[in-house]
Amino acid sequence: MLSRLEIEEKPSLQFVLLLFIFVISIILFTAVGGLFSFFLYDLNPEILNNIQYASKDELNGVKLIQLFSGLGGFIVAPLFYAFLTSKKTTQKLGLTAPKSSINFLLVFIFMISFTPFLSWLIDVNTAIVFPEFMGDIEKWMLAKQDLAAHTTKAYLSFEGIGELIILLIIVVIIPALGEELLFRGALQQTLINWTKNHHVGIWITAFLFGAVHMQFYSFAPIMLMGALFGYLFYWSKSLWLPIVGHFINNGTVVIASYFYPEMVDNADISIFGDNESSAVFYVASFIVSTAILYLMWKINTKKLAPQL
Repeated sequence: MLSRLEIEEKPSLQFVLLLFIFVISIILFTAVGGLFSFFLYDLNPEILNNIQYASKDELNGVKLIQLFSGLGGFIVAPLFYAFLTSKKTTQKLGLTAPKSSINFLLVFIFMISFTPFLSWLIDVNTAIVFPEFMGDIEKWMLAKQDLAAHTTKAYLSFEGIGELIILLIIVVIIPALGEELLFRGALQQTLINWTKNHHVGIWITAFLFGAVHMQFYSFAPIMLMGALFGYLFYWSKSLWLPIVGHFINNGTVVIASYFYPEMVDNADISIFGDNESSAVFYVASFIVSTAILYLMWKINTKKLAPQL
């Protein structure tokens, strides 16, 4: 049996181990969540592909499955992986504070300023037309995208502060913490050590991050966001920065839907418009967010002394 030291010295083995732990964890936890959903809500598995027709109880059952699968695949799996491959679990995953607290403020400003440009990129990605010979693949992608849209709409059609808190846990807190633990904390560092190139490790991780979401008409913006989170982690050595950024990205949608429920039924409306003034807005968004990223790079690579 391989020792922890031997595993630490073999990134390729770490990758296989992480993949194995992730697959086993997500299968086991999803199965447990499915059993609870069946007994508590009499959930029919077929509703998972027709969630727009789900009753209140069935939707609660679907949320319970997602809760368990998220905990298992994205939190338990990377934590267990880090425990097996290092004596310092939290340091292995980058769960350490950044050198300067100003990073958190900059992440917040970056996420807000980057939103218009990200919205434009989503529109561009959605407008992609596939060639005829890829017709079957396009239909499959559209089906997955529609399922994701129906799921999002069903989730965001909630009532009361209690349902808001539950939804924040399931689609904001657990994904922000878990996906960053798995992709940036565990996978990205393993791939960087394996390839000996941080750019390659970051972008392969970002590609897999985008693919796992199964939202192919939003693939480019998801992958880009994954890469940006990857660079934030690489520069700062603190996973808390991408976790906070991820939380803001997911949380703003849920909070906005709570205070402005009409947004749920008008998801196709462009918030920032599509006229000439909007183009200026998108360009300004790109310039400001790029400047903030540059500032964070300078601060975290000791090229600029932080003030806080």
